[in-house]
Amino acid sequence: MTRRTPNWAAAQDVRAATLSRALPLRQLRLLLPLGIGLACLWLLQGRLSTLDMRAVTQVITTTHPAQWLAAAGATALSFWAIGTYDAVMHRHLRTGVPPRVARITGAGSVAIAQVLGLGLLTGALARWRMLPGARPGMAAAVTAAVSGSFLAAWALLAAVAAIAVPAIAMPGLAILLIVGACLALPVLAFRHPVLRWRRWSLRLPTLRALGAMTLLAALDILAAATALHVLMPGHLSVDFLLLLPVFTLAIGAGLFSSTPGGAGPFELTLLACLPAIDQEALLGAVLAWRVIYYAIPALLALIPLARPFAVAARLPCTARPDAAALSQASRAECGVARQNGAELLSSGTDSAIVVETGQSLTLLFDAFSGRGDASMLHALRSEAAERTLVPAIYKCSASLAATARAEGWHVLHIADEAVIDPQRFSLDGSQHRQLRRKLRHAAKARVTVSEACPRDATLHRTLAAIDRHWVTQHGTARGLSMGRFDPEYIAGQRLFLAWQAGRIIAFVTFHEARDEMTLDLMRHGPGQPDGVMQALIAAGIVAAQKEGRMFSLAALPARPGGEGPILARLRKWQVRLTGSDGLIRFKEAFAPRRKPLYLAAPTLSALTLAAADLARAIQAPEG
Repeated sequence: MTRRTPNWAAAQDVRAATLSRALPLRQLRLLLPLGIGLACLWLLQGRLSTLDMRAVTQVITTTHPAQWLAAAGATALSFWAIGTYDAVMHRHLRTGVPPRVARITGAGSVAIAQVLGLGLLTGALARWRMLPGARPGMAAAVTAAVSGSFLAAWALLAAVAAIAVPAIAMPGLAILLIVGACLALPVLAFRHPVLRWRRWSLRLPTLRALGAMTLLAALDILAAATALHVLMPGHLSVDFLLLLPVFTLAIGAGLFSSTPGGAGPFELTLLACLPAIDQEALLGAVLAWRVIYYAIPALLALIPLARPFAVAARLPCTARPDAAALSQASRAECGVARQNGAELLSSGTDSAIVVETGQSLTLLFDAFSGRGDASMLHALRSEAAERTLVPAIYKCSASLAATARAEGWHVLHIADEAVIDPQRFSLDGSQHRQLRRKLRHAAKARVTVSEACPRDATLHRTLAAIDRHWVTQHGTARGLSMGRFDPEYIAGQRLFLAWQAGRIIAFVTFHEARDEMTLDLMRHGPGQPDGVMQALIAAGIVAAQKEGRMFSLAALPARPGGEGPILARLRKWQVRLTGSDGLIRFKEAFAPRRKPLYLAAPTLSALTLAAADLARAIQAPEG
């Protein structure tokens, strides 16, 4: 028998007391909206007592079949939007539920929840029942995310309605706060895609998902209002542009009440905002609308509720590349995948590394293996759509850029790779005059260079101290397609050390693949002699020469040329902003050959968003 210590018992007492205090508060939060809804029902009952109920029911019996058919079509459109909204949320939450199933279960669960009331509870239970094998937590998370985000979208639409129709009473401060919050959310989602607090993290919807959800919420309300409008008797002559904002407010009142179908608050809002309209005819149209928009969808939703979907979760199309695969990559720079969380995306016999940032799924460099044809672009677009991200290609060669352009993608020359053929490299010639001078300075300072084992743990403390000094002098290291110092990361690279008077004063690392070496990290300590970094690079070139590999100094900013004056100015501004002038002079001292590198995306807007998102991820890497 397990003994319980007094401390354990005291902790249990504290926990029980905390729960006992929290439980009434939770119950109050749940029951308060329901109580308000019931109060509205009581008020509505008093109002109905003054109306001619025979005239109300007569509206339903005299509704023309064409009106019922038009309302049914609008209802179908509304529930398509509701189901698609669920599919977007499933994609955002990465549940693996196929879009078609997500649409049907989403629309069905909403149809049942809006009839039964208490939407969070009944909606979660309906989704759980319709998706056998799904965890209760997943169904609850989807329901909560759908409900919360829809209320946010509704608040924005209600604020817009209040602005468009001055007769609708909404405090100006409330409108300002709602619009401000809705404008701030995309900015927050772009700047901080993942919010972290201690051990908790929350991945915000992408801009693509936010835009889709807002449009779908607007389409849902527009179609639902249309269904009500077409069911109104002809003599009411309610202008749709007046009904739509009033309907938007009424829907919100019903949602907050948690009563079945929003009954009570919905009708009271309509009657209060449309006092000049024939009240009996208006309520008759609402009853007809409840039949077509609530009762029939709920009955149809019983089908997937009774016969749940046998859902096979979508298998991921990506996997993490291992060290053996990276060593055989077509581009040595693919080695950065060991640090930036990149995945291997496959399409037939081809594969490529892709990295997910806040707003984009980006194919880095060229094909990891294979030719990288149009099928790879199609796989990239499909996978990006599954994650509600925009697809992009970053720092690819002219060959892949031409393939993308042939597929209708927009392509932009963004950088040049500085390539050296070690077999032809020589320090002779005027183009290497500056380099020779730098190497003489290093030799005069008695600097020596040696290659070291990157897995030698005794070196890591010294290298880490050099890296800290470098960060102090230059700021936080960039990420994504550029490496940052980490012992586990450099353990898979080539490491060269610069020595002076028996101590390490600088180091460089290189990515290594089957046919090439590519420069990655360059770090130096305080008071380094002139020419140290040039000596380290020269040692790397000699090693590549002995091994028959090509050598790359990685990317340089693209030279302005053959483009408009605005883009040329932007390039120069970028160089000044990033402080790349010194790096350009350093690499050009080796007289490398420039190979153009490109950024590509399917549309101009996607290209712009991807460029901004990649710049953010490079300048402020996570971790």
